[in-house]
Amino acid sequence: MSGGPLVYGENLANAVKVDEQGRMVLPSRVREAFGIKKGGQVMMRMDGSKVILEPLSKDVDKKVWEWENLSRNLKSEILTEEPSESWKWMSREYARRKLGLS
Repeated sequence: MSGGPLVYGENLANAVKVDEQGRMVLPSRVREAFGIKKGGQVMMRMDGSKVILEPLSKDVDKKVWEWENLSRNLKSEILTEEPSESWKWMSREYARRKLGLS
C-alpha cells in the first residue's frame, strides 16, 4: 500500500514506506498539522506495539527554564492546619453510620 489515506473511525491515517536505511517521510499534511518544519524534531517513543511521534518545540529549554523560575518564585504559605484537626468537622455518630457501626 503506498501513501494513500486510510480511514479508521474519525482518524485519517497514511501508510508510509520505510527505506533501506530505516527512514520514512511524514506526509506534508501531517507535518503542516503539527507545525513540523525542515530541521524540526519529534520525540519518538514506543507504547506496546505502537510507535508514537510527538513534535518537539524548538524553545523547549526556554519553556522549562521559565517554568522553573516561575515555580521557584511562587509565594505560598506553608500548611498551617494540623492534620489531626481536619477530622473535627465530622461528628463521631456520622462516621459510625457511614462505616456501618451504628
